[in-house]
Amino acid sequence: MKKEYTHKLNDPVRSISGQYTFFEERHLDYDTKEVLYLIGTASINSSCCGTAGCLFAFVLGFFLGWQDERDNRGLPVSSIETISDDSIRKEISQLIKADGVISQVNF
Repeated sequence: MKKEYTHKLNDPVRSISGQYTFFEERHLDYDTKEVLYLIGTASINSSCCGTAGCLFAFVLGFFLGWQDERDNRGLPVSSIETISDDSIRKEISQLIKADGVISQVNF
C-alpha cells in the first residue's frame, strides 16, 4: 500500500503514561530496494507503575519517491510502500537489530 510520509523529527507525541519522540531517519538497503525507518525514544514517566524508557525503530516502508513533494507547511514529503510480507519484515528487523542498540522494531 502506498503512503505519504512527511519528514518531521523531534516532535513529542504524548500519551496518558508518557511520550515518544522520533529523532533520526535512517535508510537501509534491502534486496534492490531502500527502506526508510525512524529511530525513537519512548519514556513512561506518568504511569502508576513507575518510570521506564527504551530506544526503538519504526519501519515506514520502501521508498517510492524521496522528498518528491512538499506539504502546506513546506515540509518534504516522500512516497512510501508499506511492507506487509512477514518474512521480509523479519529479515529487516534482524538487520536493524544487528548492531545491538535497537531491541524493538515496529512496522
